[in-house]
Amino acid sequence: MAAADLKAIWRSGAMRWGLLAAVVLLLSLPLWGLKPYGGHFDHDTAGTWGDWVSGAGQVGAVTAAVGTVIRSENRERRRQRTAAAAWMTVLSDAGQPYWAVQVENSTALPVFRWRADSPDGSVHLCHEDLGPLVPGRSDYEVPLDVQADQSRALPLKFVFVDSDGRFWSRSELGGITAVPEPVSWHPAGP
Repeated sequence: MAAADLKAIWRSGAMRWGLLAAVVLLLSLPLWGLKPYGGHFDHDTAGTWGDWVSGAGQVGAVTAAVGTVIRSENRERRRQRTAAAAWMTVLSDAGQPYWAVQVENSTALPVFRWRADSPDGSVHLCHEDLGPLVPGRSDYEVPLDVQADQSRALPLKFVFVDSDGRFWSRSELGGITAVPEPVSWHPAGP
């Protein structure tokens, strides 16, 4: 095992919590009349190996269950905070088709900082020009020289800041990734 792997294991949250649990267990043994360090260890009070293995298994099961619940809740909170996307579509007004960018904000709060860009730079929308995105769907007409036909829709990259102040980027394929700060809100930026 490489030194880098050992450092990663040492810095992991699981290692820290495991060591904390072991220290608490060892320090609390005298409260139960057990003195494993110095003096004679009373095996009658401590219980059998089976009792210890069973106890360790129960602690492990509870720890795994709590960890699973916490991870699940964190995933759900992230999903709720990042439930925003933008795409190009064709809408019509009095039978006349036109290009529009539809932005769906399925979060419970407005998104105050955001931008949507096409790869070629012909489409750029952002909070500086249009204000915050309220929850729900918003439609923005986009003047393009290309005939309004859904098969010619441009893919969009959507960057926004969630309610926790984290920057996110949703690709044209729908994937979401965290974005390191800072983000330029103008077309020349990332």
